[in-house]
Amino acid sequence: MRKLKSPWDKIVMVLCIALVVFQIYTVFGMLPDLIKRSIHLGFVLTLSFILIPFSKKQKGSDKVPVYDIILAVISAVTVIFLVANYNTLIWNPLQWLGPIDKALAVILVILVLEASRRSVGLIFPALALVFFAYALYGPYFPGVWGHKPYSVDLIFQTLYHSTNGIWGTMISISAGMLAMFGIFGAMLSETGGAGTFVKLGQKLTGKTIGGQGKVALIASGLFGMISGSAMANVVGTGTFTIPLMKKSGYNNEWAAAISAVGSTGGTIMPPMMGAGAFIMAQLLGVSYLEIAKAALIPALLYYVGAYIAVHYISKKDNIRGEAVTESIDKAEYLVIFTPIAFFLYYLLRGYTATMAAFYATVAGFIVALLFKVFKAEKKSDTPKICINLFTDVSVSAGKSIVNMATLMAGSQITICLISLTGFGVKLSSVIVQIGQDNLFLCLVLTMLVCIVLGMGLPATAAYVLSAAILAPVLTTLGVPILVAHLFIFYFAGFSTITPPVCAAVYLASGLAKSNWFKTGILSCMIALPAFVVPYTFIYDTSLLLMGSIGAVAIAVITAFLGVWAIGAGVAGYIRAKISLPFRILAVVAGILLVIPNLTVSILGLVLFAVVYVWNFMAGKKVKEAVNA
Repeated sequence: MRKLKSPWDKIVMVLCIALVVFQIYTVFGMLPDLIKRSIHLGFVLTLSFILIPFSKKQKGSDKVPVYDIILAVISAVTVIFLVANYNTLIWNPLQWLGPIDKALAVILVILVLEASRRSVGLIFPALALVFFAYALYGPYFPGVWGHKPYSVDLIFQTLYHSTNGIWGTMISISAGMLAMFGIFGAMLSETGGAGTFVKLGQKLTGKTIGGQGKVALIASGLFGMISGSAMANVVGTGTFTIPLMKKSGYNNEWAAAISAVGSTGGTIMPPMMGAGAFIMAQLLGVSYLEIAKAALIPALLYYVGAYIAVHYISKKDNIRGEAVTESIDKAEYLVIFTPIAFFLYYLLRGYTATMAAFYATVAGFIVALLFKVFKAEKKSDTPKICINLFTDVSVSAGKSIVNMATLMAGSQITICLISLTGFGVKLSSVIVQIGQDNLFLCLVLTMLVCIVLGMGLPATAAYVLSAAILAPVLTTLGVPILVAHLFIFYFAGFSTITPPVCAAVYLASGLAKSNWFKTGILSCMIALPAFVVPYTFIYDTSLLLMGSIGAVAIAVITAFLGVWAIGAGVAGYIRAKISLPFRILAVVAGILLVIPNLTVSILGLVLFAVVYVWNFMAGKKVKEAVNA
């Protein structure tokens, strides 16, 4: 984003404060849905053209060019016109009113696509253009891909005047729950979240073998729950942890890979899971707690597997822990964990995620304010401290909302066109035909499409786009809808560490000055259990805590043994170095253990026992040779 100077920084501050106040008002105030979504998008588009430059080359500039000022004004005018004509739209929702409506419809679509391009890249404009062309020329496509003709007027009428268009589900989520969650995340971030999580990681694991690598995993996991973005997480925590890892003995590639893997996993870790889980709850009409409960064990498996891999890599390379020199003020714990505790409390009381985030934000703001006032030399500065804190949180929240809302609006255009043309249903039919009712083959195809669609996108955007296209594929084959969405959610998010387009890896490599491709390969190795676990819960939902206590217990125990075996195989070390054949055997044993079938798991346990005993004996010989 631009680093603006006066007067633009003041204009942005005022707009961000107004947006935050508006979003807080909508938590309690009653506004018609169309007006609420219109005002929300108006703020977002106006801010996006002021804050986000036309190209990355202009990033960090301190001026707003004339063309962006014009786009910001047009954004506001377009939405104001819609709000002013609200009654007409309500009573005649499908009426194409005249030339002004047509012009504004085209302009708004272009503005949304340009804002999303600036925020997340070319993917949404490119997809929108492809599906726009498909909507126009669908009748000329052969076989199942053909559809009835749609005129340009009808397409833009659907996008502009219909709640299936721009004002559909994605903007509804953005203007409600997602905006409040953005404010909550900004409050945690602006009160020192990243730094506190790094300190906490240091205290827990800093002295152990490979301490700094484990610190990076813990800090990234904790901060990633809040930020909801692997890329933001890499920058937020990697700035601290990557230099510490390199200093302790990790080479550039391993330091970057550990940071990227830890940052990516934060988006699947309850209780927060970034914004993706809340969107899933809204889309499926289920409780957020149900999603968090189902996601718990797979997320723990992800981090336990990564932790074990880092532990054995550190043992192999003789990377030791370091004494912890920086202490954590107890008040810092209160500042970070009080709002999280409030959030969970209100969720458990049955409040919506939006309301829980609101109360948690208020609680966190009060605690942070008291902490700052207590540390201030002059208590008379309290009003100034309060205003500064509110301003900082509002500006950070406004920028966060802009980033999330632009991608949601961009995805909504694509989703609308997919729905209009029936493309999702057609793709489901084709994948099922290719798989010939073979669920595993369909899962592999779904995984690959998720990773491709997610390339270069934040986890939330990747999930929204992938779910719109691919969820019907899995539900058609009998996969429960929540399980199908979790499968898609994981693989869409893991695209940030999967070469060739892996945004989290790019950023971490930049911070560590490493080779990005080697870093990507190492990231996939560390996160290998993450590419196995989603397949297992498709066939047996025990890992999602669904089923009898006995079945769940067996599945969970064998799965944790499995990620231990995979981690050892990836690292190539337990008590001594493991030869390549035994590394492969350990990984195979781990995969068999993760599969929720008792017979298969016993086979995996036997294979890993062979590897472990063999390595134990090898380690004993090495130790005897050293002592001789």
